[in-house]
Amino acid sequence: MKKLFLLFALLAQVCFSQESKDVGGLVVDSSGNPIAGATIVDKSNPTNGVISDFDGEFVIAVAESSKELEVSFLGYETKVVPITSSYLTIKLEPKADQLDAVTVQGFTSVATNARLRTQAIQDLPETTVALGSAEIEASGIQDIQDFTSVISNVTFTQAQQPGVNFLTVRGISQIRNAESPVAVVIDGMTLPDASAMNMSLYDIELMEFIKGPQGTLYGKNAIAGAINIITKDPANENKTKATFSAGNGGLLRAGLSSSGAFVDNKFYYSVTGRYSTFDGLIDNTFLNQKVDFSDEYNIRAKLKYKFSPRWSATLVQDNFGIQAGGNYYITKTDIFDPSIPPLQDDDYSNDVFGDVLGDSDLSNSLSSLKVEGKLQNMNIQSVTSFNATKRYYIGENDYSQYAFSKVSQTSDSDTFSQEIRVTSKTDKDSNFDYTFGSLYQNSQRYLNTSTFLNKTFYEGGFVDASAANANYSEDPLVGNDDDNTVETLAGFGFLDYRVTPKLTLSAGVRVDYDRLKNESRISNTTLENDITVWQPKFSIAYAFTEDILTYANYGRGYRSGGFNSQETVKFDRTYEPEFTNNYELGIKTSFLNNRIIFNNAVYYIEFENQQQYTFIPLTPSILGIYNFDKTEIRGFESEIKFKATNNIDFFASIGINEGKILEGTYNRLTNAAAFDYETFEVVDVSGNASPFTVESTIQIGANGNFDLGETSKIGIYINADHRGTQYWDPLEEYKQEPYTLLNGRINLKFDKVGVSLWANNILNTAYNPEFFPTAEFGFSNLRFPHTPTTFGVDLSYRF
Repeated sequence: MKKLFLLFALLAQVCFSQESKDVGGLVVDSSGNPIAGATIVDKSNPTNGVISDFDGEFVIAVAESSKELEVSFLGYETKVVPITSSYLTIKLEPKADQLDAVTVQGFTSVATNARLRTQAIQDLPETTVALGSAEIEASGIQDIQDFTSVISNVTFTQAQQPGVNFLTVRGISQIRNAESPVAVVIDGMTLPDASAMNMSLYDIELMEFIKGPQGTLYGKNAIAGAINIITKDPANENKTKATFSAGNGGLLRAGLSSSGAFVDNKFYYSVTGRYSTFDGLIDNTFLNQKVDFSDEYNIRAKLKYKFSPRWSATLVQDNFGIQAGGNYYITKTDIFDPSIPPLQDDDYSNDVFGDVLGDSDLSNSLSSLKVEGKLQNMNIQSVTSFNATKRYYIGENDYSQYAFSKVSQTSDSDTFSQEIRVTSKTDKDSNFDYTFGSLYQNSQRYLNTSTFLNKTFYEGGFVDASAANANYSEDPLVGNDDDNTVETLAGFGFLDYRVTPKLTLSAGVRVDYDRLKNESRISNTTLENDITVWQPKFSIAYAFTEDILTYANYGRGYRSGGFNSQETVKFDRTYEPEFTNNYELGIKTSFLNNRIIFNNAVYYIEFENQQQYTFIPLTPSILGIYNFDKTEIRGFESEIKFKATNNIDFFASIGINEGKILEGTYNRLTNAAAFDYETFEVVDVSGNASPFTVESTIQIGANGNFDLGETSKIGIYINADHRGTQYWDPLEEYKQEPYTLLNGRINLKFDKVGVSLWANNILNTAYNPEFFPTAEFGFSNLRFPHTPTTFGVDLSYRF
């Protein structure tokens, strides 16, 4: 009995000695910005340590007797912090030598969340460009289009109306009325509708672009990459900021943001709202009105509640809406004059002169609930979201001063998503990291394209096509009228294993089961299809030194297929999903104590079933998508950043891209001028350039920041974005010649007041955001006009 008592006493002592407590916290710099990747160690047990996540947060389990934590990060003074509560806010100060104006300091380490956990971007075996909040503010980035202007082999343009985007990455392009080639993720929630990429960006902590297929972690339609956006989290400190902007074209914009805590270390909030109005800069010379007008609102509200140091929930409601002009394409000056040739791809002399002033609406509502648990051995995250996107326009159909018809399009989507992710604990000594998860998504989509005829002309004997006597029918002819349902169930896993301190192997796979259903009201038919897709990814990384990382990776990409409303001579009732095999070799280096960062990559992409958009110009027109069997894309990218002094940074990047159709045909109409849309010839386009592939990009820029006094600073930012040749059609008949866009910004800060002077497309460079070769269909070609020089001033005040 005595021995049994002693045994229980010993067990009790062991259990008591192992009692622990959770200590959570936030690591920030002197400006209150979160520090990701800081090391937090139990002072009484140096083997017990964790690393702060991307939001600067951490949770560490320490013994009940532990009194202090030791916190360190490269370039900052190590700090010993007493454990006074279960949640601590820890502010680190720069090391004394970092403040030395004589010694030039290198770039601070940028943290990435590309693989759903925090790590240094230079340690990531992927081609990744990341900008932190300071760089975003200095360069004046307002949206994804601004962000892509500093990234090699990436272009973003908008045509027709807000929501019709053409994002091209390494020759893989956005297809009209189809899926984006890039996943866009905001705070862990994937935007399911490509139209939502037009949203304005504000209060951003990080923007990163990860190139190459990213479907293993980000799901389908990340065939060319992923854009990961993380907004600023609210904290204890109450912050309020008011902004006002004015610019040419009648631009006026005002915004207000506020964040803080209802209950310190427990319940936080942030709310941001913006409104802008723009009269426009592009004239319709026939109507004597501006066509590129817009009114836009944005509002985001975020509530975060911490149940304990390890568990939290974040509720986000993000809405934006845009009412703007739309469908203002340009064609030749008189479509009835046969002596005037079709509009050429390098002819920028004409203005918009249609008889109908286009109008468009785009709105998006994203609701999400994120629940996170930071357990001792793993992190758990649940993301539930609902996204509703509505897009509509009505406008010109013949793009001339004559009144023949108007066209409208409605494109709506409602998407519910539920994703569960489990990731390994961020541990400075761990050799094994993992991410596992599952996803359920249901997306309901509606597409309608309709044509409204001028009854005076069509019912009056084809005589009067004048705009003055136009009488457009209210009863449209419908070309597309479809309900589509896409239901997805997916599971994924990704592993990193550090074989040695220098060698890391990574492997992952995602399995998607897609069930697609199309209901066409025109043909009164229903089609269903299902597909199971495997998206594997492998990489090997070897660090020769702390400053040199080489890597090789392979990934398979997938973009879903779909249905066309009708079968025509140019496309079938269905179009096939796209697949890529992407091979990449890269090297990431840094020199002179991180003053120079020099990264390079080469890649080869095998492309199956490349999707292309076309239409049949009946009355009404029928839109559709078809496929090329095989395409290949080869490319090279190089990026360099140089900190010349503590005040001046230079950056440059170059991308070379060659896309070629290996096997493909195009059904070309041969008698469309006689309104015959059945007669065609099959043209073998094998060997031709892949449409929309930009052959080269060059970005060059500089960023300077100088103290004017103790509380005042001036910053100067300039960026030149050069884009090479791009073919608009698979026949190589029309192309965009190379052009360069120059943007600049001057930022002044006086204590709590900020003033910025900015200008975009400073040289007023002419180019085509989109060129439509329609001569084949018996019409003149169309081009969408570029935005001319814009300039303005931004004012801000921080309370």
